[in-house]
Amino acid sequence: DAGRARQPRKEAIMNKSISRRNFLTGAAVALGGAAAAGMAGCAPSTPQQKLSETGEGAAAPGTRWSWETKPEPIADDEIVETIDTEICIVGLGSAGTTSAMAAAQSGAKVVVLQKLDKVITNGWCVASFNSKIFLDAGQTFDLADIYFKFADLSNGRDNHKVVKTFLNRSGEVVDYVIRQTPDFTPVMLGSGHTYGWYINNDMATRYDQFHKLLDAIAEKAVAAGADIRYNTPAVQLLQDESGHVTGVIGESKEGYVKVNASKGVILCTGDTSDDEEMLEAFCPIMKGVQSMHGAPCNTGDGHKMALWAGASMDPAPHTMMMHFDPTWMPEGNAPYSGIPWLRVNLNGERFGNENLGYQSHVTQVRFQPEMTAFQIIDKNWDAHAPKGDYKHPNSHSRSTADPANDWADALERGAIIEADTLEELADKCGINKENFLATVARYNELVDAGKDEDFGVDSTFMTYNGIKEAPFYAIKRMPGLLCTAGGLTINEKLEVLNEAGEPLGGLYAAGNASGSYYGDDYPLFITGGSHGRAWTFGVLAARSALG
Repeated sequence: DAGRARQPRKEAIMNKSISRRNFLTGAAVALGGAAAAGMAGCAPSTPQQKLSETGEGAAAPGTRWSWETKPEPIADDEIVETIDTEICIVGLGSAGTTSAMAAAQSGAKVVVLQKLDKVITNGWCVASFNSKIFLDAGQTFDLADIYFKFADLSNGRDNHKVVKTFLNRSGEVVDYVIRQTPDFTPVMLGSGHTYGWYINNDMATRYDQFHKLLDAIAEKAVAAGADIRYNTPAVQLLQDESGHVTGVIGESKEGYVKVNASKGVILCTGDTSDDEEMLEAFCPIMKGVQSMHGAPCNTGDGHKMALWAGASMDPAPHTMMMHFDPTWMPEGNAPYSGIPWLRVNLNGERFGNENLGYQSHVTQVRFQPEMTAFQIIDKNWDAHAPKGDYKHPNSHSRSTADPANDWADALERGAIIEADTLEELADKCGINKENFLATVARYNELVDAGKDEDFGVDSTFMTYNGIKEAPFYAIKRMPGLLCTAGGLTINEKLEVLNEAGEPLGGLYAAGNASGSYYGDDYPLFITGGSHGRAWTFGVLAARSALG
């Protein structure tokens, strides 16, 4: 964990507090609500947590955030091992595995520092444009139009050169990875640009299969000569007198390991969402939201090390992935979380337009009492949902592969609540009954009128949504924290930039450690875009570092 790192060696730039311009000036006060407990399988206490227990690691006087002050350097006499290599990759997730494979297969000497004892991933699908399998299937892509839609959601905050690098190069990169993993057959998803990896057409296998795929990619890297050091978190970047990054110091169980990287260091350390302080600084809306991370290791390690070395960061607020699916609730997922059926909170009140983009209506629920809402529908739930009648350009979870069985399964698990009366439904869900009955009565008036005068939901959708015939159904929805998607500023070569917008030198970033990409909203119309970017930039960062 970078939080226990100390300042780079004495030849690095002199110790100083990082300019407040790197951070959120006047950041919003953290949102209320206690931070949720981590999911099962959590990693042990991080070194950063150990620092806080001893009173170290807190913000220095005159600064707001603990990482604003560079730590002390690690002395040469504390180094127990020195390794000379060409490429050092920090982190072994979706970006790190592909980067390590590409670098090693290019003939380079490669060392990977991974803080945990295994490959880590939190997803399952990958986007790519102009990939061979899609082209052979007759798919066409208008990359200019795709970029327009992306930029529109970004509100002008993206770096068009970086985004277009993904759009123009993702196909060739994903094709390369697919060729290297012939034991894993990609499934073309209905989006027309996305691959999943699951077996026997069983979506329940998708997460496990994707993790096995990344394990296989890591094995390919090792077979090509990569030296992967597990349980060895990177703690500090090394720099020469000019500030050029020359290597990394990691910490193994035996002590500090110095890795000299003659051609570059590639940060693939993930996002910041498991670090409460960084979450407050860069995405405070997600404080207190239940994390979906089985191993909460995304603590901004690469961000902190790079900032200490003089790098710049995307300004706050960072883009977030805060979704209903997958859910952390014990009853499991229910289909159709994105469909604009009536939503009420625990007070029995309707609180917004249910047909917004997916992230927008998840955000609405984030602000409701106990971060809880319920979708409400009657016996006619299957009149339009299975037909795909609820279209939206930037939403998902409006369809399911096997509607009848998926619905029945969710009913059996308790993810969908059924009742013969609205009163019974309110009692089963703990919803304020009086308000709920009044809300449903008003909603049905709007359905009959064919116009949502209260919140402006699409009139056609409203006519589908009457709540009149028993049985009645309620589906509980609560947000889950997937990741933040803002990071170190980069250029189209994946080089990390300093505050002047110039390459720091010798330092690259990929995946959610990198920024200059997303803006105000995560573009859900690019299904699998996060892992697609991670794969593409992981591979291209290796190639860029190698010239």
